[in-house]
Amino acid sequence: MNKSLIHKTIADIKQSVIIHPQFQQAYELIVNAYEMNCSVGVPQHLICVGESGTGKSTLKEQIAKTFPAVELEDQLIVSVLVIDTPAFPTVKNLAETVLVKLGDPLFHKGSTTDKTHRIHDFFNKLGVKLVIFDELQHFIDQGKVTSPLQVSDWLKALIDNTKISTVLMGLNRSEQLLQVNEQLRRRFSQKIDLKPFVLPDDQQNFVGVLVKLQEKLNMLEPIDLNDSDLIKRIYFATNGIIDYMVKLLLGAFEIAINKNLLGITKDCLEQAFIERIWVQGQEELNPFNHKFKWQKLDKRDMPFHKQAILKTREGIWEK
Repeated sequence: MNKSLIHKTIADIKQSVIIHPQFQQAYELIVNAYEMNCSVGVPQHLICVGESGTGKSTLKEQIAKTFPAVELEDQLIVSVLVIDTPAFPTVKNLAETVLVKLGDPLFHKGSTTDKTHRIHDFFNKLGVKLVIFDELQHFIDQGKVTSPLQVSDWLKALIDNTKISTVLMGLNRSEQLLQVNEQLRRRFSQKIDLKPFVLPDDQQNFVGVLVKLQEKLNMLEPIDLNDSDLIKRIYFATNGIIDYMVKLLLGAFEIAINKNLLGITKDCLEQAFIERIWVQGQEELNPFNHKFKWQKLDKRDMPFHKQAILKTREGIWEK
């Protein structure tokens, strides 16, 4: 396989959407929220959370592709708007980010109240029916102590006044925004939880994703996905997170091609785990090494360690 074909295969996989039941259900719930608003004017509100790599970005991109902006003869229609929360957020710069996405050349002018009124006007003018706010955990991680309360109040007023369907999206800790505002919490009672696959419960779906990825790699000697030992090793190497599944197989694919192999071997997977997932994952810390201890790699300084962020009674956000 020449370099151009290798690059094309890698690009195709990175740009493709691997559909599995959890993703499909999440997609349908968001589409239903959009369609309910379009058909009967009743907004639906969802919160979508999940670990990094479980498909949130792919989900929002797929929704945006399904409902793109439409340029009519005398009007631009933007029925779905996707907003990425600024890295160091305030209500003011979040409002500015919305205005930039709406095409307001004066996005930086006026107070937060002025900006919010202009957002209302743009929503009416452009026919916005659904807004997705992504990366809301930035208000927890980087905002001031008062940021969660301020943004929750702003979001509540925005969705009440504009009557749009809204999806709040982010890492699991984004839910803390709802904990400080009971009225907003009631509006977002429906939750989409994009979770990593867990074996053995999700084995069929986990293997199904591997099958789809392998089909796209199209190697002469495919991986034996009936090998239960190998499936467990891939699970420990990726923690059931689809983004790591893609990284692992693409890395192993490139290694196999560079070694002129007909298929991906366990040695390719062992090397790919070190190169693409965890440079320190060697010997007993590498799921594809014979010395592996069969332990989840989620302790401190391991690739799947979760760092909790909690709120104290004094109102300080701790990591």
